[in-house]
Amino acid sequence: MASVLISGPAGAGKSAAARQELAERRQRGELAVVADFQAVYVALTLAERGDDGRYPLRAPALLPAAEYLRRAIITGARQRDISVIATNSDGSPSRRQFLLNELGPGAAERVIDPGEAEVKRRLADRRTGALSSACEAAVGRWYNNL
Repeated sequence: MASVLISGPAGAGKSAAARQELAERRQRGELAVVADFQAVYVALTLAERGDDGRYPLRAPALLPAAEYLRRAIITGARQRDISVIATNSDGSPSRRQFLLNELGPGAAERVIDPGEAEVKRRLADRRTGALSSACEAAVGRWYNNL
């Protein structure tokens, strides 16, 4: 089956959708891998969710390494005819098209976007309701680039 790009803002549920897609493909006996940025970052850092269910803020210096590995997953899988389920939180049409091209012929994009207000609610501090600057930037990667 063809690869899929699951795009949407931070906090939209892309990783959960990727897990579901992978489970469905496995049930059908298909071989696929997931190239999810947060999962790669967690693998690099062994970060764990806090009591609030959130991961700690990412170290900016490690972001290029995580992206490099995510792209290596895509490249390695394509070279072996393994389909890829990739996630993307950049709303830029050119970035989305670039990733679709990287995923290969027949790749399709699925957009998950519950809306900016809902995304901000999901990402806000549960006690204070405040949105950190890192989360504001993450939301902006999608909505400011559409």
